[in-house]
Amino acid sequence: MQHILVTGGAGFIGSHTVDHLVAKGYKVRVLDALQERVHPHGWPVYLPDSVEKIQGDVRNREDWLNALDGIDGVIHLAAYQDYMPDFSTFHHVNT
Repeated sequence: MQHILVTGGAGFIGSHTVDHLVAKGYKVRVLDALQERVHPHGWPVYLPDSVEKIQGDVRNREDWLNALDGIDGVIHLAAYQDYMPDFSTFHHVNT
């Protein structure tokens, strides 16, 4: 069974991707920063129980190393959401 990491897996597109992967038999791990503005109550309840959840930042090397351990593939869907983000943050998260 392949083990897939989905960054941004707690968001709208990410969570639907996670649901699809789980339905297809993949083992799934989610790395999400859980921005308070987007997820004020923490992890959303709609993620399947079988999903391993890691709260972390894609800009942090240690979070990446932790999240990538034992992973066969990555689907990068993490994105910074804000109306007026500074360009540096927007660029580093969304690319």
